[in-house]
Amino acid sequence: MIMISFNKVNKEYVVIGIALLIVVAVVCFAWYRDAEKEAMLQKAIVMSQQDAQDKNLLQNNLDVSKQNAEMLASFVSQAQAGKVQPVAHFMVQAPSLAQAGEQVVNRINGRDPTLPAVTLEKTDNTVVTTEKLNEEQQAAARQVNEKNIGTDKPKINEEYGVGVYKNNNYRNWEWSIGYGQQNGERYIPIGLQRNYSKDKAVVVEVHLDTGKIKNVTGWEVKQVWKTDKLFLIF
Repeated sequence: MIMISFNKVNKEYVVIGIALLIVVAVVCFAWYRDAEKEAMLQKAIVMSQQDAQDKNLLQNNLDVSKQNAEMLASFVSQAQAGKVQPVAHFMVQAPSLAQAGEQVVNRINGRDPTLPAVTLEKTDNTVVTTEKLNEEQQAAARQVNEKNIGTDKPKINEEYGVGVYKNNNYRNWEWSIGYGQQNGERYIPIGLQRNYSKDKAVVVEVHLDTGKIKNVTGWEVKQVWKTDKLFLIF
């Protein structure tokens, strides 16, 4: 008769299995919440020029942090000053500017394939604003209206149009959890990262013993630099 005892090795594997299940559950929950919020943020919204510069309104309507709302307001302000251009601009043929903005928003959210590809790219925020045309755009609008004289085509507004702006936020905090092994010892790494600018962050990570979660087997603190390319190649 063979007796199977619940020895130390078996107990260790049970603890590891439970730890892995917890990690998987946390990752799945975080992925679901992130996907849900990302889908909401990627919906285009229409805002007036004045609203697009209101930091409090941006923070509430877009559900972003104060820092990201300030960044977006600054970006739109620069765009309206001509220092930054919208990713796309549309002439207005709708009865009103508000309806024109809503039409563009609905086409973006409906993934209209006839729109410029850049307007459908995934970003954290897509803001559609009504804005005053520059001299070149006004001349183009007048030219189209003159060409359409005698037809049933609606007249294009020669003073205002619709601009589409894309914005990517940075997250203030990031956290992580996983499973690791070093020199035969298993551990659970738990990390916390504070992004204090768009391209810099500091990270704290602790390693917990899989056998005794309360035991810290190691830790590290790192400074992080973020770049568009690694070694100017990738």
